[in-house]
Amino acid sequence: MFRLFIDEFGHHDMKSSDDPNQRYLGLTGVIMRLSYADGEFTDKLNAIKQGIFGRSDFSLHRREILDANTEPFTVLKDASRRTAFDAAIFDLIEKAPYRVITVVIDKREHQAKYIRWHFQSYHYCMTVLLERYARWLDSAKQTGDVMAESREKKDNKRLSNAYQFLHKHGTDNLKAAFFQQWLSSKEIKIKRKTDNIAGLQLADLIVNPSCRELICSRTNTPMTAEFGRKVVEVLYRKKYRRNPIDGTVPGWGTKWLP
Repeated sequence: MFRLFIDEFGHHDMKSSDDPNQRYLGLTGVIMRLSYADGEFTDKLNAIKQGIFGRSDFSLHRREILDANTEPFTVLKDASRRTAFDAAIFDLIEKAPYRVITVVIDKREHQAKYIRWHFQSYHYCMTVLLERYARWLDSAKQTGDVMAESREKKDNKRLSNAYQFLHKHGTDNLKAAFFQQWLSSKEIKIKRKTDNIAGLQLADLIVNPSCRELICSRTNTPMTAEFGRKVVEVLYRKKYRRNPIDGTVPGWGTKWLP
């Protein structure tokens, strides 16, 4: 039994597509064996938290880690503590067994390309992500479910509807029976940040560098964040889903839309 932990980069609103800061939407899914996610991986992440912060009853969040302005993240203002934390988290990202799929949509290009067909951007990315997840489950001959972090009420409803529609109707590429064979639940699981789910925290740490690298590559822009570059290197080297024949990642572990 596996689980796909999903986090979001950017915003789904198509009206904001002309804003350079709102032009892209991305989803990253982390595929992890459920028994490992709930057991050893959670224990290892909690051990890192306990060692750095003196407690483990909270969720890691990338923005709060970077800012270090709220408790318990203020301890990261200390350079030595920050270095130790970054090293421990990177070691976990590199060594834990999981696979990653990232989908990014250029909302402005999508609007320009499809004048009459504007598939809701979140639904579009979710469809592409779940097609690849279901195919991965098929190749592994394993079933799995899907979990995302709770956001605004409308966003949760949009996410839930997109998942239910796909499970019931399938897509242009895969029939509903295929999804129903490999996805173990008709409903997506949505959890709050306060639920302290280790797999969702890993997705949160990966989604920004994963999506940012695709955007930078597409726009010929250098990726400046050192930690993010290190994470991306690991993703391409050993974590992204890839073509089993030639090992390529694009189209398998990463997908650019439209």
